[in-house]
Amino acid sequence: MPKSFKLVEPHGAEAAPSTSAQPATETDWSLCFICQETTPESLTSPSQNTRQDKGSSYSILAGHLRRFNELGLLPISFLLSRLDEGSGVEASLGANNARYYKTCRLRYNKTKLDRAEKRHLKIGADEEEEVVARKRTRYKSRHRPLYTWTAHGISAFQVYSGLWLRPSSTETKHQEVKCFFCGEAPGSAGLHEAATFQLDSRVRSCALILDDMDLLTQLNAGDMVAQEAKYHRNCLLNLYNRARKIKEMADKNKDDEHAIAGLVFAELVVFIEEAHMDDETSPVFKLADLAQLYTSRMEQLGVKHEGRVHTTRLKQRLLAHFPNMCAQHQLRDVLLAFNEDLGDALAKACELDRDLNAVHLARAAKL
Repeated sequence: MPKSFKLVEPHGAEAAPSTSAQPATETDWSLCFICQETTPESLTSPSQNTRQDKGSSYSILAGHLRRFNELGLLPISFLLSRLDEGSGVEASLGANNARYYKTCRLRYNKTKLDRAEKRHLKIGADEEEEVVARKRTRYKSRHRPLYTWTAHGISAFQVYSGLWLRPSSTETKHQEVKCFFCGEAPGSAGLHEAATFQLDSRVRSCALILDDMDLLTQLNAGDMVAQEAKYHRNCLLNLYNRARKIKEMADKNKDDEHAIAGLVFAELVVFIEEAHMDDETSPVFKLADLAQLYTSRMEQLGVKHEGRVHTTRLKQRLLAHFPNMCAQHQLRDVLLAFNEDLGDALAKACELDRDLNAVHLARAAKL
Protein backbone atom coordinates (compact mmCIF):
# COMPACT_ATOMS: atom_id res chain seq x y z
CA MET A 1 0.00 0.00 0.00
CA PRO A 2 1.58 3.33 -1.03
CA LYS A 3 2.14 5.94 1.65
CA SER A 4 0.13 9.15 1.68
CA PHE A 5 2.01 12.40 1.14
CA LYS A 6 1.72 15.26 3.61
CA LEU A 7 3.29 18.73 3.51
CA VAL A 8 5.03 19.22 6.86
CA GLU A 9 4.30 22.58 8.48
CA PRO A 10 7.16 23.75 10.71
CA HIS A 11 5.06 26.12 12.83
CA GLY A 12 4.44 23.39 15.39
CA ALA A 13 8.06 23.37 16.47
CA GLU A 14 8.52 25.40 19.62
CA ALA A 15 11.73 26.65 21.09
CA ALA A 16 12.53 27.98 24.48
CA PRO A 17 14.10 31.41 24.68
CA SER A 18 17.65 31.59 25.84
CA THR A 19 19.48 33.99 28.05
CA SER A 20 22.63 35.75 26.95
CA ALA A 21 25.77 34.90 28.88
CA GLN A 22 26.77 37.43 31.52
CA PRO A 23 29.88 37.60 33.71
CA ALA A 24 29.41 35.71 36.99
CA THR A 25 28.82 37.96 40.00
CA GLU A 26 29.14 35.19 42.60
CA THR A 27 31.90 32.68 43.14
CA ASP A 28 31.44 28.92 43.36
CA TRP A 29 34.24 28.08 45.77
CA SER A 30 34.07 24.37 44.90
CA LEU A 31 35.51 25.25 41.47
CA CYS A 32 38.60 27.17 40.43
CA PHE A 33 37.89 30.65 41.76
CA ILE A 34 39.67 32.24 38.76
CA CYS A 35 38.05 30.59 35.72
CA GLN A 36 34.99 29.00 37.40
CA GLU A 37 35.19 26.06 34.98
CA THR A 38 35.48 22.29 35.31
CA THR A 39 38.47 20.69 33.59
CA PRO A 40 40.37 17.40 33.98
CA GLU A 41 43.18 19.30 35.73
CA SER A 42 43.41 18.83 39.49
CA LEU A 43 42.72 21.76 41.82
CA THR A 44 45.37 23.19 44.14
CA SER A 45 44.59 24.69 47.55
CA PRO A 46 47.20 26.71 49.48
CA SER A 47 45.30 25.89 52.70
CA GLN A 48 46.51 22.29 52.36
CA ASN A 49 50.14 23.43 52.29
CA THR A 50 52.27 22.21 55.18
CA ARG A 51 54.20 25.50 55.40
CA GLN A 52 53.40 27.87 58.25
CA ASP A 53 52.77 30.91 56.00
CA LYS A 54 49.72 29.43 54.27
CA GLY A 55 48.03 32.79 53.83
CA SER A 56 50.94 34.35 51.97
CA SER A 57 49.97 32.57 48.73
CA TYR A 58 46.49 34.10 48.89
CA SER A 59 47.94 37.52 49.72
CA ILE A 60 50.44 37.45 46.81
CA LEU A 61 47.86 36.21 44.32
CA ALA A 62 45.31 38.81 45.43
CA GLY A 63 47.89 41.56 45.00
CA HIS A 64 48.71 40.37 41.49
CA LEU A 65 45.03 40.22 40.52
CA ARG A 66 44.43 43.75 41.79
CA ARG A 67 47.38 45.08 39.78
CA PHE A 68 46.20 43.26 36.61
CA ASN A 69 42.77 44.79 37.17
CA GLU A 70 44.28 48.30 37.47
CA LEU A 71 46.10 47.79 34.16
CA GLY A 72 42.84 46.65 32.55
CA LEU A 73 44.24 43.22 31.63
CA LEU A 74 41.72 40.96 33.38
CA PRO A 75 39.23 39.17 31.07
CA ILE A 76 35.76 40.69 30.78
CA SER A 77 34.24 37.52 32.27
CA PHE A 78 36.41 37.81 35.41
CA LEU A 79 34.98 40.35 37.88
CA LEU A 80 37.43 40.89 40.70
CA SER A 81 34.65 42.27 42.88
CA ARG A 82 33.02 38.84 43.15
CA LEU A 83 35.99 37.61 45.23
CA ASP A 84 35.38 40.26 47.92
CA GLU A 85 32.72 39.22 50.43
CA GLY A 86 33.11 42.38 52.48
CA SER A 87 36.36 41.75 54.36
CA GLY A 88 38.77 41.95 51.43
CA VAL A 89 39.90 39.57 48.72
CA GLU A 90 42.62 37.90 50.82
CA ALA A 91 40.26 37.22 53.72
CA SER A 92 37.59 35.79 51.40
CA LEU A 93 40.08 33.46 49.72
CA GLY A 94 41.34 32.17 53.05
CA ALA A 95 37.91 31.82 54.64
CA ASN A 96 36.60 29.75 51.71
CA ASN A 97 39.77 27.68 51.22
CA ALA A 98 39.85 28.90 47.63
CA ARG A 99 41.26 26.49 45.09
CA TYR A 100 42.63 27.08 41.60
CA TYR A 101 44.21 25.35 38.62
CA LYS A 102 47.94 25.76 38.21
CA THR A 103 47.46 26.91 34.62
CA CYS A 104 45.15 29.70 35.82
CA ARG A 105 47.62 30.65 38.55
CA LEU A 106 50.48 30.90 36.04
CA ARG A 107 48.56 33.48 34.01
CA TYR A 108 48.83 35.95 36.88
CA ASN A 109 52.27 35.22 38.32
CA LYS A 110 55.05 37.71 39.03
CA THR A 111 56.73 37.26 35.65
CA LYS A 112 53.56 38.01 33.68
CA LEU A 113 52.86 41.02 35.90
CA ASP A 114 56.36 42.46 35.38
CA ARG A 115 56.02 42.12 31.60
CA ALA A 116 52.63 43.82 31.65
CA GLU A 117 53.98 46.74 33.68
CA LYS A 118 56.94 47.11 31.32
CA ARG A 119 54.57 47.30 28.33
CA HIS A 120 52.52 49.86 30.25
CA LEU A 121 55.58 52.02 30.92
CA LYS A 122 56.96 51.58 27.38
CA ILE A 123 54.03 53.55 25.95
CA GLY A 124 55.01 56.58 28.01
CA ALA A 125 58.69 56.23 27.10
CA ASP A 126 57.90 56.06 23.38
CA GLU A 127 55.75 59.16 23.66
CA GLU A 128 58.54 61.10 25.36
CA GLU A 129 60.97 60.09 22.59
CA GLU A 130 58.47 61.30 20.02
CA VAL A 131 58.24 64.67 21.76
CA VAL A 132 62.05 65.01 21.84
CA ALA A 133 62.28 64.20 18.12
CA ARG A 134 59.59 66.75 17.41
CA LYS A 135 61.43 69.45 19.34
CA ARG A 136 64.68 68.72 17.46
CA THR A 137 62.91 69.06 14.13
CA ARG A 138 61.41 72.39 15.15
CA TYR A 139 64.77 73.66 16.40
CA LYS A 140 66.40 72.90 13.03
CA SER A 141 63.55 74.56 11.12
CA ARG A 142 63.83 77.70 13.22
CA HIS A 143 67.62 78.03 12.76
CA ARG A 144 67.91 77.22 9.07
CA PRO A 145 69.40 80.08 6.97
CA LEU A 146 67.28 82.18 4.66
CA TYR A 147 68.66 83.05 1.18
CA THR A 148 67.60 86.00 -0.93
CA TRP A 149 67.89 86.57 -4.65
CA THR A 150 69.76 89.65 -5.88
CA ALA A 151 70.82 90.98 -9.28
CA HIS A 152 74.18 89.18 -8.85
CA GLY A 153 72.69 85.82 -7.79
CA ILE A 154 72.21 84.38 -4.33
CA SER A 155 73.35 86.61 -1.54
CA ALA A 156 74.91 85.44 1.66
CA PHE A 157 72.42 83.80 4.00
CA GLN A 158 70.49 85.98 6.34
CA VAL A 159 70.10 85.11 10.01
CA TYR A 160 66.58 84.09 10.91
CA SER A 161 64.37 87.01 11.83
CA GLY A 162 62.38 87.49 14.98
CA LEU A 163 59.36 86.07 13.16
CA TRP A 164 60.57 82.56 13.92
CA LEU A 165 60.97 83.06 17.68
CA ARG A 166 58.42 85.07 19.56
CA PRO A 167 58.52 84.26 23.26
CA SER A 168 55.42 86.24 24.08
CA SER A 169 53.19 84.41 21.55
CA THR A 170 54.67 81.04 22.54
CA GLU A 171 53.93 81.63 26.19
CA THR A 172 50.35 82.66 25.35
CA LYS A 173 49.86 79.51 23.29
CA HIS A 174 51.27 77.36 26.09
CA GLN A 175 48.81 78.83 28.54
CA GLU A 176 45.85 78.04 26.28
CA VAL A 177 46.82 74.44 25.44
CA LYS A 178 44.56 71.66 26.75
CA CYS A 179 44.38 67.88 26.57
CA PHE A 180 43.16 66.68 23.17
CA PHE A 181 40.97 63.97 24.76
CA CYS A 182 39.56 65.33 28.03
CA GLY A 183 39.88 69.08 27.37
CA GLU A 184 41.45 69.69 30.78
CA ALA A 185 44.52 71.74 31.67
CA PRO A 186 47.95 70.05 31.81
CA GLY A 187 47.98 69.72 35.60
CA SER A 188 50.81 68.12 37.52
CA ALA A 189 51.10 65.19 35.09
CA GLY A 190 51.89 67.47 32.14
CA LEU A 191 51.01 66.96 28.50
CA HIS A 192 52.67 64.94 25.74
CA GLU A 193 52.69 66.08 22.13
CA ALA A 194 51.65 63.92 19.17
CA ALA A 195 54.66 63.51 16.91
CA THR A 196 54.01 60.46 14.69
CA PHE A 197 51.35 59.48 12.21
CA GLN A 198 51.18 56.00 13.77
CA LEU A 199 49.72 57.55 16.90
CA ASP A 200 47.15 59.46 14.85
CA SER A 201 46.18 56.30 12.95
CA ARG A 202 45.70 54.27 16.13
CA VAL A 203 43.63 57.01 17.79
CA ARG A 204 41.40 57.16 14.71
CA SER A 205 40.83 53.40 14.76
CA CYS A 206 39.96 53.54 18.48
CA ALA A 207 37.52 56.40 17.86
CA LEU A 208 35.79 54.37 15.14
CA ILE A 209 35.52 51.31 17.40
CA LEU A 210 34.05 53.40 20.25
CA ASP A 211 31.90 55.46 17.85
CA ASP A 212 33.07 58.58 19.69
CA MET A 213 31.59 61.39 17.59
CA ASP A 214 33.30 64.17 19.58
CA LEU A 215 36.74 62.66 19.02
CA LEU A 216 36.00 61.95 15.34
CA THR A 217 34.95 65.57 14.88
CA GLN A 218 38.27 66.75 16.30
CA LEU A 219 40.20 64.35 14.05
CA ASN A 220 38.34 65.54 10.95
CA ALA A 221 40.07 68.91 11.33
CA GLY A 222 43.38 67.22 10.42
CA ASP A 223 45.86 64.73 11.78
CA MET A 224 47.08 65.10 15.35
CA VAL A 225 50.59 66.05 14.24
CA ALA A 226 49.35 68.93 12.09
CA GLN A 227 47.08 70.13 14.91
CA GLU A 228 50.00 69.91 17.35
CA ALA A 229 47.69 67.95 19.66
CA LYS A 230 48.77 67.45 23.26
CA TYR A 231 47.32 64.92 25.66
CA HIS A 232 47.60 63.30 29.07
CA ARG A 233 49.23 59.90 28.95
CA ASN A 234 46.49 58.41 31.16
CA CYS A 235 43.83 59.72 28.77
CA LEU A 236 45.53 57.97 25.85
CA LEU A 237 45.85 54.72 27.81
CA ASN A 238 42.21 54.93 28.85
CA LEU A 239 41.21 55.30 25.18
CA TYR A 240 43.27 52.26 24.20
CA ASN A 241 41.83 50.12 27.02
CA ARG A 242 38.22 51.05 26.27
CA ALA A 243 38.66 50.28 22.57
CA ARG A 244 40.33 46.94 23.39
CA LYS A 245 37.44 45.88 25.65
CA ILE A 246 34.83 46.81 23.05
CA LYS A 247 36.73 44.86 20.41
CA GLU A 248 37.00 41.81 22.65
CA MET A 249 33.25 41.95 23.34
CA ALA A 250 32.50 42.25 19.60
CA ASP A 251 34.72 39.24 18.83
CA LYS A 252 33.05 37.24 21.59
CA ASN A 253 29.57 38.13 20.32
CA LYS A 254 30.57 37.07 16.82
CA ASP A 255 31.79 33.70 18.12
CA ASP A 256 28.52 33.30 20.06
CA GLU A 257 26.49 33.98 16.91
CA HIS A 258 28.37 31.25 15.03
CA ALA A 259 27.79 28.82 17.90
CA ILE A 260 24.07 29.66 18.05
CA ALA A 261 23.74 29.28 14.27
CA GLY A 262 25.22 25.79 14.51
CA LEU A 263 22.84 24.89 17.35
CA VAL A 264 19.78 26.12 15.40
CA PHE A 265 20.82 24.15 12.32
CA ALA A 266 21.15 21.02 14.48
CA GLU A 267 17.61 21.55 15.81
CA LEU A 268 16.36 21.92 12.22
CA VAL A 269 18.01 18.61 11.29
CA VAL A 270 16.37 16.88 14.26
CA PHE A 271 12.98 18.28 13.20
CA ILE A 272 13.39 16.83 9.68
CA GLU A 273 14.58 13.45 11.02
CA GLU A 274 11.59 13.15 13.34
CA ALA A 275 9.19 13.88 10.47
CA HIS A 276 10.98 11.28 8.31
CA MET A 277 10.60 8.60 10.98
CA ASP A 278 6.81 8.48 10.45
CA ASP A 279 6.12 5.30 8.41
CA GLU A 280 2.62 6.32 7.36
CA THR A 281 3.52 9.56 5.59
CA SER A 282 6.23 10.74 3.24
CA PRO A 283 7.29 14.20 4.40
CA VAL A 284 7.74 17.04 1.91
CA PHE A 285 9.30 20.29 3.15
CA LYS A 286 9.05 23.78 1.70
CA LEU A 287 12.42 25.52 1.77
CA ALA A 288 10.74 28.87 2.55
CA ASP A 289 9.05 27.36 5.64
CA LEU A 290 12.32 25.86 6.87
CA ALA A 291 14.06 29.23 6.41
CA GLN A 292 11.31 30.96 8.39
CA LEU A 293 11.65 28.39 11.18
CA TYR A 294 15.43 28.90 11.18
CA THR A 295 15.05 32.70 11.39
CA SER A 296 12.48 32.65 14.20
CA ARG A 297 14.61 30.27 16.28
CA MET A 298 17.69 32.50 15.83
CA GLU A 299 15.67 35.50 17.03
CA GLN A 300 14.49 33.56 20.07
CA LEU A 301 18.13 32.91 20.95
CA GLY A 302 18.97 36.62 20.68
CA VAL A 303 20.46 36.79 17.16
CA LYS A 304 18.64 39.10 14.76
CA HIS A 305 19.25 39.04 11.01
CA GLU A 306 19.30 42.37 9.24
CA GLY A 307 18.08 40.74 6.01
CA ARG A 308 16.64 37.43 4.85
CA VAL A 309 18.31 34.10 5.43
CA HIS A 310 20.25 32.92 2.40
CA THR A 311 17.92 30.06 1.40
CA THR A 312 20.30 28.63 -1.23
CA ARG A 313 23.06 28.17 1.36
CA LEU A 314 20.56 26.66 3.79
CA LYS A 315 19.42 24.21 1.09
CA GLN A 316 23.01 23.23 0.32
CA ARG A 317 23.71 22.60 4.02
CA LEU A 318 20.62 20.41 4.32
CA LEU A 319 21.43 18.43 1.17
CA ALA A 320 24.99 17.94 2.41
CA HIS A 321 23.66 16.58 5.71
CA PHE A 322 21.00 14.38 4.06
CA PRO A 323 22.61 12.71 1.00
CA ASN A 324 19.33 10.83 0.29
CA MET A 325 17.35 14.08 -0.04
CA CYS A 326 16.73 16.03 -3.24
CA ALA A 327 15.32 19.44 -4.09
CA GLN A 328 12.53 19.96 -6.65
CA HIS A 329 11.28 23.27 -8.04
CA GLN A 330 7.56 23.90 -8.24
CA LEU A 331 6.99 27.35 -9.73
CA ARG A 332 8.49 29.75 -7.16
CA ASP A 333 8.68 27.16 -4.36
CA VAL A 334 11.49 24.70 -3.66
CA LEU A 335 10.33 21.37 -2.21
CA LEU A 336 12.64 19.00 -0.34
CA ALA A 337 11.87 15.27 -0.25
CA PHE A 338 13.73 12.00 0.30
CA ASN A 339 14.75 9.91 -2.72
CA GLU A 340 13.07 6.71 -1.47
CA ASP A 341 9.71 8.49 -1.49
CA LEU A 342 9.93 9.64 -5.12
CA GLY A 343 8.98 6.21 -6.47
CA ASP A 344 5.75 6.16 -4.47
CA ALA A 345 4.99 9.70 -5.59
CA LEU A 346 5.41 8.81 -9.29
CA ALA A 347 3.32 5.65 -8.92
CA LYS A 348 0.52 7.58 -7.27
CA ALA A 349 0.66 10.26 -9.97
CA CYS A 350 0.33 7.58 -12.69
CA GLU A 351 -2.59 6.01 -10.81
CA LEU A 352 -4.35 9.38 -10.67
CA ASP A 353 -3.78 9.83 -14.42
CA ARG A 354 -5.45 6.43 -15.17
CA ASP A 355 -8.44 7.35 -13.01
CA LEU A 356 -8.72 10.71 -14.78
CA ASN A 357 -8.62 9.03 -18.21
CA ALA A 358 -11.39 6.62 -17.18
CA VAL A 359 -13.58 9.52 -16.08
CA HIS A 360 -13.06 11.27 -19.42
CA LEU A 361 -14.03 8.08 -21.34
CA ALA A 362 -17.18 7.65 -19.26
CA ARG A 363 -18.25 11.22 -19.93
CA ALA A 364 -17.56 10.82 -23.66
CA ALA A 365 -19.75 7.66 -23.80
CA LYS A 366 -22.73 9.59 -22.46
CA LEU A 367 -22.59 12.10 -25.29
